[in-house]
Amino acid sequence: MNMMKKLILAVLSIVLFSTTFFWASCRKTGDDEGWTEEDKASYEEVLNLQDEVSNNLDDWFLSMDSLDAINRAQQSFEASPSVTEATINSKGIAVQYANGMRGGLFLKGKLFDYKKSTDSGRQGEDINAENDLKSLVNGRKMLQMDAAYSEFSYYTDQVHNLNSSNLSRVGIGVTDYLKDGEVTLDRLTQLAGYGIIDMSGHGIPWPKEDYITEIYYVTGETASENTSQKYWDEIKTGSIPVIKTMRFTNGTKYCVSPDFISSHNDFGNDTLFFYGGFCFSFLGGWPDIIDDFGDGAYLGFDWSVQGYHCANWDINSLAFMSDTSKTAPMNLEDWMNDAAVDKSYNESGRTISIHYTGDGKLTLWGDISVKLIALSDDGAPVSNPGEAGVAYPFKCEVVSDISELEYVWDIGDGSSPVTASNAVNITWSEDGAYLLKVEVIDKSNGSSIGSATANVSIGTQGGVKEFMLTSDLMRCYFGSGGSTNITIWDNPSLYGTDWAQIADYGNLEWSGLSFSGTLTEGDGTSWSNTNTISGTLSSDGQTVSFVAEQEGFTNTIHKDYYYYKMTVSQAPLYHFEPPSNTGNGQANYGVEDGQNAQNYVTAFEGQKWTDEEVYATVTGIDWNKVANLISSFNKID
Repeated sequence: MNMMKKLILAVLSIVLFSTTFFWASCRKTGDDEGWTEEDKASYEEVLNLQDEVSNNLDDWFLSMDSLDAINRAQQSFEASPSVTEATINSKGIAVQYANGMRGGLFLKGKLFDYKKSTDSGRQGEDINAENDLKSLVNGRKMLQMDAAYSEFSYYTDQVHNLNSSNLSRVGIGVTDYLKDGEVTLDRLTQLAGYGIIDMSGHGIPWPKEDYITEIYYVTGETASENTSQKYWDEIKTGSIPVIKTMRFTNGTKYCVSPDFISSHNDFGNDTLFFYGGFCFSFLGGWPDIIDDFGDGAYLGFDWSVQGYHCANWDINSLAFMSDTSKTAPMNLEDWMNDAAVDKSYNESGRTISIHYTGDGKLTLWGDISVKLIALSDDGAPVSNPGEAGVAYPFKCEVVSDISELEYVWDIGDGSSPVTASNAVNITWSEDGAYLLKVEVIDKSNGSSIGSATANVSIGTQGGVKEFMLTSDLMRCYFGSGGSTNITIWDNPSLYGTDWAQIADYGNLEWSGLSFSGTLTEGDGTSWSNTNTISGTLSSDGQTVSFVAEQEGFTNTIHKDYYYYKMTVSQAPLYHFEPPSNTGNGQANYGVEDGQNAQNYVTAFEGQKWTDEEVYATVTGIDWNKVANLISSFNKID
């Protein structure tokens, strides 16, 4: 038992933090007169004592039972004349100093388990009723920050990549991405004007979990004398604790309370989505931060949260709320009530949940639609084939609250996109099939608010539907475009096992608009692979849906079997090359943007096994590594 305790504590990161006991109003920066020699000496005495006890504690962990070591550290604090009280809690030791400062040791890990008794705060108040702002984020830019990026980069980078892709659909750009030491006190005074703030890292409860009076957010800034002088009044009054981190990051860091964020930022004109992505972020005074918003909502957690759940809720909320394929935007309350993603999970008998307070009707977009219209009388060259050399009129109709827009037109012939008005005349010089695309840009921040496409046919050759019904080979490209693995396994040791991203499905047979085919490869002894496809073509030839299966075995040291099944729904046509003197033609369906592939791959499953047992199962797709989803239909001579 003692050995187990030592093993647990060996991986704990020790954090020392200091702050004062009494609360006072915050003052703005720039006045250094409060930093006297007496103050400096008192401040350094606290830090020196904490350094001394923490260094001793490291040695005690190596020579005695972990809990005995912590008891000895507590006794060392109480033996000092500068300490009035030292209390062991579930995270370490809370120390009250005679000079009024708070401090102690914070252990990144659990020593004991307490039942949560802290009220998780307000849930779903409609602060919009008190002002005339709309329930729509009005800053079309996002700030993402992670003061513990070095520790959580695996999750943080996924959050950044997926949120950047998803939010581009509603014209919101992740304009600022702060990591580790970039999350400073000064930078945390410059938060106004954003529509979304994503604040991730570590949260520290004070003084202990069964009696929390405040939660502090750990910044990435290393303490310096200049910064401590600048913010001294707030350091000595509890708004800015100072902590020393010893393992997961090095150096002495500043922390902030919600009072610091509110006092240094004017959110009065902001309709804001604020995501508190750190432990205990819905406790203490953090939910009250919405009182300073013009409108909006704050989200946080009622206990210490796992990195996976923190990232998943972050990505999922913004993905659903930015989904412009819906007839109406999903608001925050809708997302919280959506059973598709659990808003709670259980860990060691405790239920941990995400909560929100503020305006439940908050949305990321509203009344935004983009439509591309062919204005010719017969609908050419979209509804009917057009002629080369003829100018055809098109118009992009946009419904949006955004006043200043620009339109980027790509006619699909390999020429560079052109910025023009919403009404244009377009000429194609050669017969062929083209994808016409217009992207609508918010001129205020350069972000896309949406796009629309149309398949154009120039010339009298048969259309894509006629070609598809004669095709006899399909090649499916899905993945990274290289050898990088995209599948996520329940057995982490197999994560590096590659999945074949290119598969041929030959001998296609058509029955009306339905098709099927099978292709078997291999020598049947050392390896074998069978690909099977079945699907349907839409009546206008513009989309395909199919189920693709791949199964086989390899026989090297022992015989390993595998099976994959992918379901694709309504993949759109994005390129059609009719048959000509130089080729047999080709029709490609899907997307070249890996993030958008999620909209069409509705299911993916897979397993690996031997004759004895199943040893790995696919649990998901790493969409950050997916480069494309392309189904290419061809006709073989």
